Amino acid sequence: MSVLARLGVSLVGAGLLVAGAAAVFVTTNSAGASALVAAGTVLVAVAVFTNRLESVEGAGVKVQLGAVAEKLREADQADAQGDSEQADRLRLEARLLLTAMEPLATRYEELREGSPSGRERNAALGELVEQAQKMAEFDFINASAVENLFRSGRDGNRITALGLMLGDLRLVSVPLITEVIRRPRSSFEQWHALRLSLDLARREDHHAQYEAIREAISAARASGSLGRGRDRSRIRMAERVQAAMERHDNPNKPSTSSHES
Repeated sequence: MSVLARLGVSLVGAGLLVAGAAAVFVTTNSAGASALVAAGTVLVAVAVFTNRLESVEGAGVKVQLGAVAEKLREADQADAQGDSEQADRLRLEARLLLTAMEPLATRYEELREGSPSGRERNAALGELVEQAQKMAEFDFINASAVENLFRSGRDGNRITALGLMLGDLRLVSVPLITEVIRRPRSSFEQWHALRLSLDLARREDHHAQYEAIREAISAARASGSLGRGRDRSRIRMAERVQAAMERHDNPNKPSTSSHES
C-alpha cells in the first residue's frame, strides 16, 4: 500500500473512531456506535500495519492486534449479555490500544537507535514515558494487557508498559519490574523499573513484595548492571528503594540515609 493510500485509509479510520467514540456518549444506539468504532479500528490497523505483516512476530505487533481483537470479541459478548456499557468501554479500549501505544513504542525505538546518548535523548525518552503515564489515567487498560504488551518482546512496548504502570500502580506486576532490574535491555528501562519499585516501597500495601525487589537489586548489583564509575544514578535510586523498604520494615528506627527525598 502506498504512503498516500495509507494516509487516506488512516484518516477515514480515525474519523470513524472519533465519530464512534463520540456516539458512545451521546446516543443510545450502542450497536451503531460500536460498528463505527469497530470499522475505524480495522481501518487504522490496516493503515498502520499493512506493510509490516511479514515482521509481525519480531515487532510485537501481533500481540497488540491480538489484544485489540480479544477486546472486540469481549465487547460482542457483553452486547449479547445486554451489558452495553461494558461493551462500549471494551471497544474504546481497543481503539486506544491501536492509536496510542504504537506511536509511543515506535518513537522510543527511533530515538534509541537514531539519537546519540546524552541528556537530550534521555529527556525525549522521558517525555514518552510521561505520555504513557498520562494514558494510564484514562483507565482504558488492565494489568493483563500491560503484561501482554511487555511480553511482546519489543523494546518500545516494554517501556510503554513500564510507563503505564507508573501512571497507575494497580497495573504493576512485580515479576515484570524485577525482571527488568535483573536483566535490563537498557539503563533507561532499568532506572524506570527502580523508580516503580520506589513507588511501591512507599506504599504499605506492597510490603509482601519487598523481598522480591531486594533480591532483584542484589542480583543487579552483583552483575554490575546498576552502573559503574560516574554512572551512579541507578545505584542511588536502588539505595532510595532499599531505604524506603527499610523504613516500612522498621517504622520506629530513625532514618540514617540521605538518599531519600
